[in-house]
Order: sequence, then C-alpha cells, then structure tokens
Amino acid sequence: MTAAWRAELLKIATVRGQWLGAVLASLALPAVSLLVATTGGVSTSDTVTSGAATGSVAALLAFGIWAATIAAGEYAQQTMVVTLATVPRRSVLYGAKLAAIGCVAAVGALASVVVAWLVVWAVLPAGAHHLGDPAALISVVLAITAVAVLGMACGLITKSPAAAASIVVVAVLFPKAAGGLLGGLQRWVVGASPGTVITQAVGGAQLPHDQMFPGGAATATLTMLLVATAVAVGGALTLGRRDG
Repeated sequence: MTAAWRAELLKIATVRGQWLGAVLASLALPAVSLLVATTGGVSTSDTVTSGAATGSVAALLAFGIWAATIAAGEYAQQTMVVTLATVPRRSVLYGAKLAAIGCVAAVGALASVVVAWLVVWAVLPAGAHHLGDPAALISVVLAITAVAVLGMACGLITKSPAAAASIVVVAVLFPKAAGGLLGGLQRWVVGASPGTVITQAVGGAQLPHDQMFPGGAATATLTMLLVATAVAVGGALTLGRRDG
C-alpha cells in the first residue's frame, strides 16, 4: 500500500496536467476571497474568517473536478491497464489512489485557507472587522477533501471525465439551488451539502432556518463526511468488480 501510494503521489507530481490542476485549484479560494474583499463584498457583520471562506464554492468545484478528471482520465487515456498491471490488487490500488488524492486535496486546501485568511486580513480596513475563529476554516479543508474523494470515486465509476465532473458540479451546486423543491428534506440535504456546512461553521451569512442541519454544524460536517465515505465505498466496489 505504501509503495502504491507513493507511486500515485509521484504520478501527480510528475504529470504536468495533474500537478498544475492541483496548484490552480489551490489558488481558487484565495483568489475569489481576495476579489470579494477588494470589491466590497465583505459586509460589516462579516469577520475576517467568514470573508476568507467566501471563495469556498470555487475551491470545492476546482478540487472536485480535478480529482474526477484524474481518476476518469486513466480510462479515457487507456493507461488504467498499465496501472492495474503494476498494482494488480485492486483494493490496494484504490486505497492508494484515495490516499494520494485525499492527501493532495487536504494539503492544498490547508494552504488555500491560510493564504485566503492572510490576504483578506491584509486588504480589509484595519479594525473594521473582527477576526472571527480561524480554526473554523478547518471545515473548509474537510469539505474540500470530501468533495475530492467524491470526485475520484465518481471518476472511477463513470470512466468519463465529463460525466464525473458534471456529477461534482451537481453535488456542490444543486442542493442549495433546488432547496425549495425538497420540502421537508431540505434541512437534511441542503444542511449537509459542502457549501452550507462551511457557512454554518464559519458564520457570516445567515442561513434560513429550514436550511440549517438538525444538530448543528458538527453533525452536518459528520453527515457530509459519511456521504463522501459511502460514495468512496461505491467506487471501491465498482473498481473491484469491473473488468479493466
């Protein structure tokens, strides 16, 4: 497992499209948060921490699509046969891919939130905003990692970069956009969606009561992680039972 994990990390580090995608995804959060802060999008009721999280949706989409295209790209480029010949035990291969993509996403997300907080703090007028709780930005790291894992699993399930990327976009954007259509399920679906989990954790924008997950931010975060885990298990079962 360790050797396979290192091989997957090496693949990401040496294939230009893969490492460049990770770098661009890491820049999405601070770039959007900086744009919002410099154009007056951070209200007086917002904190530096909630201002730093305003680019979270962009980061979720960027990392999710990056992971989806990496996983599905092995089928699209017909390199999966070589990968399976190198690591024939599919459970080991899947675990290595999951660990590699999860590690890169977590490290990239952590760097993103630190840079975003610093640049937002630097550009906002001194003393005009409370700092908030920077530790709450860990929710952003968890959400980004969960979406990256979901994207990777969808890539292996669909074998199509376009289809897997579309699923990521729907998973990130659809719950809140279609919240009114969900009726009594809105609090459970919208409340546990990545963007809403981040909003509940960092504060700032006030969520409607019918979009707040029962049990609070911690329970919503746990539910989001459990959903990502379930999708990851589905990806493992698909890879284990598939020919090629």
